[in-house]
Amino acid sequence: MPPAIKVKKKHGQKTHNLLKELDLLNNNYKVKRTQNHLYIPTKKPSQTQLKQIKQEINQFQITNTKLQERNKGHKNLEDYLKPHLTTQEIKKVPSSFDIIGDIAIVEIPEPLIEKQNLIGKALMKVHRNLEAVYKPKTNVQGELRTREHKLIAGKPKTETVHKEHGVKYLLDINEVFFTPRLAREREIIAKQIQPGEIVFDMFAGVGPFAILIARKTKSQKVYAVDKNPKAIEYLQINADMNNVTQQIETIEGDIRNVSKMYQGTSDRAIMNLPFKSGQFIDQAINLLHKDKGIIHYYDIRKENDLYETAIQEITKKVHQRNLDLEILDKRNVRSYSPGVQNIAIDIKIK
Repeated sequence: MPPAIKVKKKHGQKTHNLLKELDLLNNNYKVKRTQNHLYIPTKKPSQTQLKQIKQEINQFQITNTKLQERNKGHKNLEDYLKPHLTTQEIKKVPSSFDIIGDIAIVEIPEPLIEKQNLIGKALMKVHRNLEAVYKPKTNVQGELRTREHKLIAGKPKTETVHKEHGVKYLLDINEVFFTPRLAREREIIAKQIQPGEIVFDMFAGVGPFAILIARKTKSQKVYAVDKNPKAIEYLQINADMNNVTQQIETIEGDIRNVSKMYQGTSDRAIMNLPFKSGQFIDQAINLLHKDKGIIHYYDIRKENDLYETAIQEITKKVHQRNLDLEILDKRNVRSYSPGVQNIAIDIKIK
């Protein structure tokens, strides 16, 4: 019998979304329903994934139960590829990929390069809404945080509209940084915003944090900054598309300079710049009203030292300002690569 996660019905949608984000949904089986609970088919979670589930879902149980198989007319990626790939090649097919609007982005391992078109076409058959499938050509690079992609199937289009939490974002995958894998994290932050707060999104991109906060909370104002002119262009379009132009002020520029002009304006600062957030602690503090408030800090860390060193580095910089801090929360946001995680630390400066 396949494993399933047993949760109360009221937690069903949240659990489903979380499993989907962690690439743990087993789509070969249907969800089983009882009077009070759901049994959601799942792949076997790793210890890291299990910790992430425990962070988000209060009560759940992993159990083996009898589940109904989906109609064989519903084919998965493996079904489409079996006639064309060997058993060993099938094992190397990526099980995780990003869908941004009607575009999929998938990493193709070296042994499957010659089969990438087949994989792309198969993805489009499984996900009928897709119009294009790309593979990354470069890593995220430069201060503008962009990456190049190569078309492997479908139309040569790189601009799309992505929907998340009832909000729409127009973006170009080659021109701006965007990941759908932070959807749950963006919701976590939005739920922390208090009525009347002024929020500063220091590295806003096309606005997935800023626009969600402006749209779904009672914040007074959201400042959204990015150094990438194309990101700001899309952010302004997205603010208009989601009817939040009155709540958001968009600013194109380097946060090192912008923080001087907007010193003391905000109650909360969002630092979504993994690998480099530590360089901008001073700027984040400067943005806070009387150097007091909340900072949401993001970083990329190895699993054997997720938080300790990061917190030590942050604490040192805060104490250099003769300020104190409290760690409100720390969490594992997503897997970044084998043995490496994207983490979040919520910090109160006082």
